[in-house]
Amino acid sequence: MVQKNSLTIQVLSIIGGILTAILFLGFLAVSSLIKSQDAALIIGIILIISTLTINRFSIASFLDAMNITLYIAGGMLIAYGLSRDLDILFIVLAGISILTFLLSKGFILPFLSVILFVISLIGEVIHLSSSWKLLEVGVILILGTFLLTNVYETRVSLFFKKHIAKYRPFHAGLFVCCIVLLAVLSIRSWIIDTDFFWISSIAIWIGIFIITRQIMKVMEVQSTTKQVGVYAICLIICLPTLFAPYLSGSLFLILICFHYGYRAECATSLLLFIYAISKYYYDLSQSLLVKSITLFFTGIALLIAWHYFTQKRTKHEKI
Repeated sequence: MVQKNSLTIQVLSIIGGILTAILFLGFLAVSSLIKSQDAALIIGIILIISTLTINRFSIASFLDAMNITLYIAGGMLIAYGLSRDLDILFIVLAGISILTFLLSKGFILPFLSVILFVISLIGEVIHLSSSWKLLEVGVILILGTFLLTNVYETRVSLFFKKHIAKYRPFHAGLFVCCIVLLAVLSIRSWIIDTDFFWISSIAIWIGIFIITRQIMKVMEVQSTTKQVGVYAICLIICLPTLFAPYLSGSLFLILICFHYGYRAECATSLLLFIYAISKYYYDLSQSLLVKSITLFFTGIALLIAWHYFTQKRTKHEKI
């Protein structure tokens, strides 16, 4: 119960902080307090320093919303102040995110710093290539990092041994970035014009096979025939998503979160999957009959997979 209440408070704090930051920036714009990019840069630096200072002295829950407001507003003001040189901008934002992660306490600021670092990384990749086409490279990198963080959780935890409290916000920040990037891929036709999205799909399929192998180890599936059958089912489910990486990506996140017992993340991944199914159905350039047949056979494959995985129990789960 305490964990659920804590999660609710953190979510509400983040939402409240974001809304307050928007109102605060709107007030600064309307009141003409920021008359130049240099002024915006100075105010942004002051807000970031103030946030880290407050956080060092107290990590009380009632300060979370204020810290979020100051941090987001400071980051956006710095971004506006350095917008004339995008290379410097993304390097500075990455540096701020690393310093925030190392110096801050609690959950909120390390969580935001992970998101800020990913934004700066993706932004720099897109800027260097002068194209949105490399967005899928960033998506593969972040999804791969999230997979390795879970598969090698023990080793990653040892990496954070001096700052063990940082692992949870690091994991949550990566997850949120995965969700957002997959959602962006679902509207890729609005911002990206490329026919090579099957590359990211295949990379995600590899991730699905890896996590499926981890699940089979836990479920003690040792028969080669059964393993091949499971992989075949996974491939059948994945094939219709060749040009819809956001759909296979949502399945990928569901498998990871379900296997490692992240309930809130699993519920969020399910919501993304429902959205992805709807978007996939809408985007199909086929007749209504073909769409229905595709979903029908995909549903059968999912039901077979569900039946197999729920009927196969490990010895300690048997009554």
